Amino acid sequence: MGVISALGAILALMVPCPLRSGLLAGLLGSYLVLLAVGALVPRLNFYLHAACRGPSAQPWVALTFDDGPDPAITPLLLELLRREGVPATFFYIGEAAQRYPALVTEAAADGHLIANHSNHHGYAWAFASERQLLAEFEAANRVLSSILGHSPRFVRTPVGISRPGLDKVLHHLRLRNIAWDVRGLEGFHRDPERISAHIADRARNGSIILLHELYYGVARFDPQQVLRTTQLTIDRLRARGFSLVHLDQLLGQAEAQSWVGNWDSPSGIEALMAEEGRGEVASATSRASRA
Repeated sequence: MGVISALGAILALMVPCPLRSGLLAGLLGSYLVLLAVGALVPRLNFYLHAACRGPSAQPWVALTFDDGPDPAITPLLLELLRREGVPATFFYIGEAAQRYPALVTEAAADGHLIANHSNHHGYAWAFASERQLLAEFEAANRVLSSILGHSPRFVRTPVGISRPGLDKVLHHLRLRNIAWDVRGLEGFHRDPERISAHIADRARNGSIILLHELYYGVARFDPQQVLRTTQLTIDRLRARGFSLVHLDQLLGQAEAQSWVGNWDSPSGIEALMAEEGRGEVASATSRASRA
């Protein structure tokens, strides 16, 4: 962005007036495209850092699932993972977890990691005020904390979107932002054979693999399609010599303790915000998430 600003200043000073407006318009267009790409491509780390993969010293990968829990899919998926002895990380949506808390409990009891995937899986927060941004992810934290007894450590934003101010919000909530370096693209490929082959071909040591239980609010997948995709993906990754491990193990955080969230005490989000003189925003956020 600094380079674009410098170019704009040079154009304003040196380019003749008849050409200046067109060049400045082109420069502005390039700047807007850069902002959009930075928001939509997590690996660029444009607005905040995203963990896209772990160390490559070992042949290991981590399996993650987005957009659950779902009563038609989650129990079957958990049964498959249990049978295969595969740990996973589930990025759950707050309002879905609130509807189906028993599924969250079951996944956690099986040893899977439970992570924050926003409260509504909408996109208005990407353009909303900072207090609304905080309310979206803090509300999901409250739901998951009430079910699990501790706060999640990881977060993945819907579609991996980022924006200014998000790094500050996630820091206050003590959430580490997780992206991916291999994804199934289930809505595009459709066929489990093709999806699993796509993943296995692109996986490398330390890969974080993204699959979906469904596309929340957009498309539901046939449960057998999800199961077949998952089974083939596991089989093909193992055939290539990969071990499937917990996400925190992959990222070197296996010994890290979960943050216990007492959200009604001075150690909660209100105190965190008050430390930087943001008590008013914190109070508004708490009221919004309790509404």
